[in-house]
Amino acid sequence: MGPKCFLAAFATLSVILGCLLTSAEAIQCHQCDSNNHLHCSEQWDYLSSHEPQSCDYLYEAAYCIKATGMYEGRIGTFRFCSSRDRGNYCDYVQRPGDEREYRACIHTCRTDGCNSSPGLRSWTFVCLPLVLLSLAVSWQLRRA
Repeated sequence: MGPKCFLAAFATLSVILGCLLTSAEAIQCHQCDSNNHLHCSEQWDYLSSHEPQSCDYLYEAAYCIKATGMYEGRIGTFRFCSSRDRGNYCDYVQRPGDEREYRACIHTCRTDGCNSSPGLRSWTFVCLPLVLLSLAVSWQLRRA
């Protein structure tokens, strides 16, 4: 393998590794309880200044959860971070001693701020052209 081929192979490998090794940042979720914060109601107040907060305090946090109705024994809307996918479903819950049945819903998402911000940035649009360019240059150098 000549020096040109070695350099081309090294450059291609560097680009591929650079694309695969991205920095990991914790997901950011809205974290609130409608019992304590009015802006946290089921119908989100997009005009509020409440920003998503980092979930880096939670080990392997990868999901934002919005729970409405009856959740953990309380009625309201709750937004929080989770390391588990809790799914997307609604159910009717009746606690012992209650005359009422409550509709409870869980919504799980994997993007910063759940429904109020753009999704996680994908590096595919940056890395794919770089990898293809590196492969093309490598191929041209091998032919030379």
